[in-house]
Amino acid sequence: MKKIVTLFAGIVITGALFAQTFNSPESVEYDAAGNRWFVAQNGSGQIHYYSPGSGTLTQLGTTTLSSGPHGIEILGTTLYACDGNSIKGFDLATGAQVFNLNVGATFLNGLTTDGGHFLFATDFTGKKIYRINTLTSTSNVMCSTTKTPNGIYYDGANNRCVFVTWGANAPIQAMSLGDSTVTTLLATSMGSCDGITRDAAGYWYVTAWTGNQLWRIDPAFSSAPVSVMTGLSSPADIDINAAGDSIGIPNSGSANNVVFYTNITTTIVDPSIVETKVFPVPSSGDVTVNFANPLNNAQAEVYDLSGKQISAELFTGSNYIVNRNNLASGKYIVVFRTIEGEILSRNEIFFN
Repeated sequence: MKKIVTLFAGIVITGALFAQTFNSPESVEYDAAGNRWFVAQNGSGQIHYYSPGSGTLTQLGTTTLSSGPHGIEILGTTLYACDGNSIKGFDLATGAQVFNLNVGATFLNGLTTDGGHFLFATDFTGKKIYRINTLTSTSNVMCSTTKTPNGIYYDGANNRCVFVTWGANAPIQAMSLGDSTVTTLLATSMGSCDGITRDAAGYWYVTAWTGNQLWRIDPAFSSAPVSVMTGLSSPADIDINAAGDSIGIPNSGSANNVVFYTNITTTIVDPSIVETKVFPVPSSGDVTVNFANPLNNAQAEVYDLSGKQISAELFTGSNYIVNRNNLASGKYIVVFRTIEGEILSRNEIFFN
């Protein structure tokens, strides 16, 4: 970054050099492979990206969306975007449009992925959540909601999608991927919530237009949200980078910029009880994570470097096997959590 302005005692940074080019940013998405942040510019109908060191925003391809973009999400080599009643996809390398599906929604807003071939999108006006199969270009309604759904996050370990809601006293809710039932995880006094993400320690972060704040919530949704950042401007759909140390926040209001929250803690609960060994390193096949002391009913999650969850399951024992299957060469992260969501162990694995 050529020029930065430090705000809130070093907790937040914003790129002043390229702030003039923002146009009602609605969503951000971190691209680990390209080391850049994608920005959905609702004011111009375009998607741009910012690469550290360049100091400029560059348009991805030449397409201008007619009713967006709103939520954006990377899956594989494609960046997907909500555009009114449709989901559109763009090649990360060329920017060419490679996917276009009208799902029959009214106003698609939030977007997430299971890391396989499914996307999940919220219909803000229609109060529905859709599932999109990117392999077959088909979609279906997963559920209808009483509250207005907005930002959404895939939580594979708990077989659900967690989403935030609009309006006063907005609850945080979850849609089961097993039976599509909707439950309330936490009743809140927050108002008009927009974006949601989670850090490596299991803490959740939510943006709210009421009060223009970023809120942090404990992994189990057992306590009231804590405000960790104020002074925002209609903060919209957020994302966290692969290192887990920076949350991008688009200010869609009068500030018209993107800022970053960096005061993120990734504390391991008790490293003494979760000593691990990983082998082989690197591996051309499966990888074993060995625990000196067996885990009981832990959540095992595998992520790629973009932060997208590839798999999640409950695990008990001393040896956890990460199956190579069709995973590409490179580095992946294996996280083990307690059933309450707090991190026990974070391991890097490598496939050659």
